This record gives sequence, structure tokens and C-alpha cells, in this order.
Amino acid sequence: MSVSVERLRVWLLAGAGLLLMVIAAFLGYAHYRAHRFLRDLPKKLGVDVRRETNGFTYSQSLQGKTIYTIHAAKAVERSDGKVALHDVGIVLYGRKQDRADRIYGNEFEYDQGAGVIRAVGEVHIDLQAPAAADANAKMDYAAGKDLHKRGAEHENKDERLIHVTTSGLVFLQKLGVAATDNDIEFESGGLTGHAIGADYNSDSGVVVLHSAVRVNGLEHDKPIVLTASRAELDRPNERVLLTQAKYIAVGAAGGGQGQTAAAQHVVMHLRPDGSAERVEAEGDVTLVNGAGGTVTGPRGEMTMNAQNQVQSGVMSGGLKYFLDDALRKAQGEAAEGRVVFDKAGHPEHVVMTGAVHLHEKVRASDAATEPWSERELNAGALELAMDTDKTGTTLVRDAKATGDAWLKVLSPDAKGSGMVSSALAGQVLTAHFVRVGNADHIADVHGDGHTTIRRVSTTGVVNTSLGDSLVAHFHPVMAGAGGANLTGKVSQHGNDGQAGDAISNATEQGHVVMTQVPVKKPGDAAAPVEERVTAERAIYDGALERTTLTGDVQVSDGTSVLWADRVVTEQQTGDATADGSVKASYGQPGSTDEPVHVLAARAEMKHDSQVAKFYGVPGKPARLWQGASQVDAPVLEFEQKQRRLLAHGEGQGAPTAVHTVLVGGGAATKASGSKAGRPSGASGKTDVVRVVSRELVYSDEARRADFTGGVQVESADGSLRGQQVVVYLQAAAVKTSQTGGGRVGASGAVVGEKNATGGAVGGGFMGGSVERIVASGHIEMQQPGRRATGEQLVYTASDGMFVLTGTAAVLPKVVDDLQGTVVGTSLRFHVGDENVVVSNGGESGAGQRVRTETRVKNKQ
Repeated sequence: MSVSVERLRVWLLAGAGLLLMVIAAFLGYAHYRAHRFLRDLPKKLGVDVRRETNGFTYSQSLQGKTIYTIHAAKAVERSDGKVALHDVGIVLYGRKQDRADRIYGNEFEYDQGAGVIRAVGEVHIDLQAPAAADANAKMDYAAGKDLHKRGAEHENKDERLIHVTTSGLVFLQKLGVAATDNDIEFESGGLTGHAIGADYNSDSGVVVLHSAVRVNGLEHDKPIVLTASRAELDRPNERVLLTQAKYIAVGAAGGGQGQTAAAQHVVMHLRPDGSAERVEAEGDVTLVNGAGGTVTGPRGEMTMNAQNQVQSGVMSGGLKYFLDDALRKAQGEAAEGRVVFDKAGHPEHVVMTGAVHLHEKVRASDAATEPWSERELNAGALELAMDTDKTGTTLVRDAKATGDAWLKVLSPDAKGSGMVSSALAGQVLTAHFVRVGNADHIADVHGDGHTTIRRVSTTGVVNTSLGDSLVAHFHPVMAGAGGANLTGKVSQHGNDGQAGDAISNATEQGHVVMTQVPVKKPGDAAAPVEERVTAERAIYDGALERTTLTGDVQVSDGTSVLWADRVVTEQQTGDATADGSVKASYGQPGSTDEPVHVLAARAEMKHDSQVAKFYGVPGKPARLWQGASQVDAPVLEFEQKQRRLLAHGEGQGAPTAVHTVLVGGGAATKASGSKAGRPSGASGKTDVVRVVSRELVYSDEARRADFTGGVQVESADGSLRGQQVVVYLQAAAVKTSQTGGGRVGASGAVVGEKNATGGAVGGGFMGGSVERIVASGHIEMQQPGRRATGEQLVYTASDGMFVLTGTAAVLPKVVDDLQGTVVGTSLRFHVGDENVVVSNGGESGAGQRVRTETRVKNKQ
């Protein structure tokens, strides 16, 4: 079959057209399949993307002011209404437009319907965000880039950036609140921190950290740590609220704990630049210094300067202080305490008020035998002036205690024999301190207004003095291996200055009243008698343990009193010396007798033996008297306990003249054998006997006076000379009153009661009548119209009889102007009687004694 060329051409054209149609159909179907595949792919992948947008920005305004702006480099809208945001930055301005905070991150999910933006992965927050400095920075800022890492050139110098890094952040658009329960890291001003969970309110600008808050960093080149169970940053009110907060500042050298502050609730008030201006704390407020001292109280407050250094602080509601160390223990309390700090943050002034009490114990080593020295202070208020040395150590420079202040110091005795207690008191006490080793020691204390000094010696003797003002100087006492150190230098045995203080000297002035209570001795039934001293000025020497009193000094012990211009007492022994117009009066407990009085230029008193020595001066001897009886001598030694008197000269070979006057009530009986019954002494007449001797020893118990060293006796009846004279006294005879009898005196006579006329009669010291006189050694006696010599003369007052004897070589002799001379072995005669009874013995002096009596009558 033949095919024409024309037909073949038609077939080719038809085939090509059909091929084109097939190809077109295939391409159309393929396009349909591809479009359907692409359309169904998001569903297969779980994504329903409706629209993609580059450079997404959304702002929320209120009353014409932008509250926040959300910007994303790319936004992918899904069919479920949510938008995936990439490279997001959220800027929050707040209602008052007073800040610019920023939240930014790589991935966020935005639920438009619910108004919730949720961060995917890590997110950052800049509080007090830095302003963009140029156009490029603004583009970066809008794009959500981290300007925090780009340097300080982007920061406003008047603001402090707080940079936060966290995850799982949710921003509630309608509430303007961002929150997370995840870990949070933040940094600001060189400090870094950590917390778990946070809330951020864009409207109020308040940030709350939920728990486990911890901040670390350097502050003034010192590591610090701040912890809290909860924290709240209230920026509109410029304050931070902390719960169960604790602040620790480690020492600059990193040598352990430095300072610690803690409280249940803390409110930190901030400046506009974010620095702390004032801190208020409540609930178990606790401060710990570098030495371990702890202060606690219900409330506390601190003010800070712009450099974040403490300017002042106050604790109120009843603060307490305590320290427990191996070498130092302390405790104290007050109603309130205030501290002012210097520019470097070191305390320079401390004021404590309201029942201030401080007690401190220190010792030089931790050896078991090392004694503790103590300081204790009680006052209504206390002010401390502080210094800081080159090492940063705080020192106490001055202290002022007011309101019945009382300072007690207990320290080892310089000899190591025990503890010495000293206490100072006054309306105002001002103390100055010095640094010895690494401890503050009292240098001096000044007191004003009703001052008191109280000292207790190692033996237990208590000395107390009151006055108008006082000044006391102290020295450090450093006991230990090297013994006591009173020089104020650090001991070579490693003593670091932790030791006590002792009074080196003290002066009290103005109406000074001192008392001393001796220690009760074993066997003493009665309690020791308190001794009392008054003066205008008292000076205490601690090294010598000696007190010097001047200005109208008066010393008394209840029964005895001494006056002088100046008195020096020994604290350990109680012994004393007195100078200048010395006067003393000695009485007996329970006695109605007149006291014994003494006048002297100076005196020495021995406390334990109760012996007093009184000294006169040339031309003015010491004088002792009771009633009309008296003794004058250069030296008088009065033994009060034994009621004994010694009178003599001062120094061996010194000229002496002891003058004694004995006054009695006269003889009570008539002289036996006297002519015409006349008494030897007029009845009821006062007998006055004057004695001059070199020495005198008188015992009131024995009622005996021994005169030696050449004695001259004078009375109304005549005079007597001899080498020694002994006078025996008896208490004056007393007419008892109608109401009763008197007490029995030493001689057995009734004394001490009132006579019929109501007058007091008593024997007393050296009082009463002369009972008997015994003179010996070259006797020379003179009476009116009569002279006598011999070796011994005995006079008996009861019968007025004189008995004169001699020796075999020198017989006694009486020369009468009218009767002549009478010599015999023994001559007996009466005063006022011309008769002399002569007794003679045998010439051999042995065998029968022959007694011859010769009576010579008066021829007139």
C-alpha cells in the first residue's frame, strides 16, 4: 500500500501533537502530585504553617504609652493560632515609663489567643537594661542580641544592670508577668548569684526569687556571700526584701570567716543607681565580727554610703553580745546599741543605752592552772571611741559610762599569791585604753559624782572608799609561764597581751569616806569590826598597796577614833601611820568610862596587835589622858587590846621626861594611929599624884604603873625621889544609887554606876585612887617639916602609912625639923603625924629580932 508523502506528514504532525498532549498531561499530573505532597507535608510533620513573616514586631500601649514591645527576627504562624518566634527581644517599660527591662532568647512560642509567650531553651533578662548608643546597637537591640556582653560602652552610668539567665520562662502578656520554676543565674556589679524559680511583674517592676538565693563576689576586694530563702526586688520603691538572709564577708587575706550578718527578715533600701542606702532587719538579728564576737537582737538597721560602706548601725529591742574563746570569753547586754563608722567602714563611735552590762574574762594561755582575769561593767549608758590600726584591727580608745556606772576588775596578784579585786563606781566613769600585744587594756579611769573605789586583797581584806571624784591608773598584769609582768610589754613566753588589769594608783577627792572590813580569824566569835575613815583626799599606791589620806582625816573602828592631817594605811596588814595634829580617843565596848585621849605629832598603828605608838616633838611631847589623869612623853605606846601603856623617850640615849598625873578620889578610911584621930588624907578630897620618870609601863589589867630611870613623885603631902617607883591603883569607891549597884572593877571595887547625886563615877584607864606605892633605890622623901632617906619606901593609902627601909650599910633615916633625926632598920610614919615608929633588929642580923619603939613628943 502506498502512502503518500502528504499522508505521512499528517501522521507525524498528529503524533507530535498527541505526544505533546501526553507530556502536558503528565506534567500537569506531576505538578498536581507535587503540590499535593507539599500541601500535605506539614500535616505529616505535625505543623500547620499558615504564614511566615520576617521582622515581626508587636507593641502594647496604654493611654498612649508603650508598655512592652515584642520583636522577632522571624515569626512563623501556625494554624493552631500559635506563632514560633526566632531571635526574640521583649522590651518592657512599665506603666510609668521609668525603666527599660528586656527579655530575649533564640526561640519563643507565642500563643496569641491566650496571650502567653513561652521561651524554648535558654533565655536572658536584663533588668535596668542598657540604652542603645547608636543605630547599629538599636538594630541589635531590636533583634534580641545580648548587649550585656558587649561592654560598658552600652551602659548608662547612672544605672546598674542586673543580668539574668534562666530557662522555661513564661510571659503572660495580659498580666505582664514573666515566671519560671527553673534554676536562675544572675550577675550585677561584679556579683554573681543563683536561685530557683522567679516571678517578674512588668507593670510593677517587682522581681521575686522563690528559693535558694545565693550571691557571691568581691566587695572592696573582699569575698562576700549572701544567702536567703527568698528575695524580692521592688524597684519602684527601690528596695530589696530578703527572708532568712545571711551575709558573710571573708577577711581580705582569706584567712577564714570575717564578718557575718543574719536575720529572719531584711529590707534593703536602694539608691537610684542600685546601691544600698539603708538596711532594716528584724527577727533573730545576728552580727559576728572577725574575732568571733556575736551580737544578737530583735531589730537592727544600717545606713550605707555610695561606695556601699557602712556609715551607721543600730540594734534595738534588747541586744546581747557573747564570745567564747580559749583565751577570751565575753558577754554583754543593753537595750539598744548604735555604731558610727568612718569613711573606710571601720567603727569609730559606739553608744549603748539601757541597763548596759558587759563581762569579759581573759587569760594568757589555755593551761589548766592559768588564772582568768575579769572586767565587768554595769551602767545606764556606755559610749566607746574606736580607732583602727594599720592592719585594720579595731581598737578601743576611750569609753564613757554614765548612770550609776560600776567597773569591776579582777586580776592576779603581782606576787602570784592570789586574785585581787578592784571596783570603781560613779555617776560618770571615763576610761582611756592602750594596746598591749593584741588586746586593749585600761590605762586610766576618771570618775565623777558619788564615786566609789572598792578593793579586796588576796587575804580577803575589803577596802571601800567614797568621794566626789576619782582618778585611777592601771597597768596590765600578765600571769603565766613567765610570772607576773607589770611593765606593759608582751611577755617573752609568747603572751599576746591577753591578760588582766590592776590599779597601779588611784586618787579620790571630796568628802572621802573609807571603810575596811578585816578578815575574820579562826576562833573569833564576833565578826570583824568595820573601820571607817573620812578625809578630803585619798591616794592609793597599788605597787605598795598603800593608801594616803589627807585633809581633816578621821579614823574610827566603833570604839576608837583618830584624827590627823595625814594618815597612811597599808592595805595588806591594815597598819597605819598618822602625821600632823594627831588626836586619838580609845573606848572600851560596853563601857561607860570616859575614853582614853591622846595628842601627838605623829602616830604608828599596828592593826592586828592593836598597838599604837604616838610621838611628840621637842617642846611638845605626846600626851595621853583620861579624866584628870594623864601622861606626857616623847613616845607613848598604847596597847589597846591589853590596855597597856608604855611611855619613854625616842631613841637610845635621847633625853626623856615622862610626866604622869594620877588623880584619885582620896582615901576612904582614917589613918590608924594618927594623932587626935586625923586622917592621913582629907576624906573625899581628890588625890593628885605627879610623877616624873624616864620610862613608864602601865597595865590597866593589873592596875599597876612601873616608873623607872630615876623617878620623882609629888603630891599634896610632899615629894619623893627614887630609882624605881611602882604605883598600884584601885578603882574609885562608888556610892551606889538607890536603883542598884555598879559593875565590879579590876580591884574588886564597885565602879561605873551613878552616885547619890547622879554623877558618873568610874575607875577607867589610870583612874581611881592610889592604893599603894612602892619606891626603891636611893629614896629621898620630903614632907612639910620632914625629910627621909632610905632604899625602899612602901606607902599604903588605906591607912596612910609609910614604911621606909634601907640596907645594913645604909639605914633609913627621918629628919624632922622639930623632933630631930630618927634612924632604924624600919621607920613607919603617917602623913601629918609627928610620930615615927622605929623598928630595930639584932646587930648580927640573925637570931632573935629586937624591936624598939621610940615616941618623941612635940614640946609645943
